[in-house]
Amino acid sequence: MKRSKLGIVYLSLFFVLLYLPVLSVILYSFNASSSTAQWSGFSFRWYQELFRDRVIAQSFKVSMEVAVLTALVSAVLGTFTAVVAMAVSVRMKRAIQGVMLLPLIVPEIALAVSLLVFFNGLRLPFGHLTLVLSHSLFCVPYVYIMVQLRLREIDRSILESALDLGATKWQVVHTIILPLVAPSIITSALLALAMSLDDVIISTYMAGPKTTTLPVHIFSMMRVGVTPKVNALCTLILVGTFFVVGLSQLWAKKQTKGVL
Repeated sequence: MKRSKLGIVYLSLFFVLLYLPVLSVILYSFNASSSTAQWSGFSFRWYQELFRDRVIAQSFKVSMEVAVLTALVSAVLGTFTAVVAMAVSVRMKRAIQGVMLLPLIVPEIALAVSLLVFFNGLRLPFGHLTLVLSHSLFCVPYVYIMVQLRLREIDRSILESALDLGATKWQVVHTIILPLVAPSIITSALLALAMSLDDVIISTYMAGPKTTTLPVHIFSMMRVGVTPKVNALCTLILVGTFFVVGLSQLWAKKQTKGVL
């Protein structure tokens, strides 16, 4: 009993310390004053200024476009690589895993500088294309890992039975493998979307003069001083995140009921 009480106290303190800064950001987004440390009254002033800020709106648009394209590209490449890795030799599979894990091992600043030199050597204009390509580079491994874990759970006898019954390899992939790994693909694509929206270092090097992403713009705002307008922006992002997570949970629950 004593151990359980200590565990409850420990977890309570842990969650308080974890979420207290988030709650303070939400609270001070409604502060009437421009101070981020002193409360002076309830107001929607900073939300109004946020919606009037065209630079933030343009940065958010660029971030969403890049994130959606990154999620799609990562989902396709990561899933394709994971499915191909099922049919190759053990040595080739290890080589694929090494290549996939490499972007996760290399420090992000080194990866950003390398991509900058590479794209500059190709004389590729920096903008949406370079952002999508660079973000996909470190997002594809997440899709590959999550899809591969799901593929390991599939009973190989099902695939062998389909081949024995005359199905082609494409039919096996299209009618059996993809439906079974669809939840993992969607989950990993959402993770790639979040990773792309959150990136600062690589986006700083890959963004062009007219394609500044939202995290890079927020980071530049923090250099000259933070206003509660940033708190309002973070609050809206949190609300949007909770909404997407809620929808995904409802979809997963419906899928589970359909299987049962």
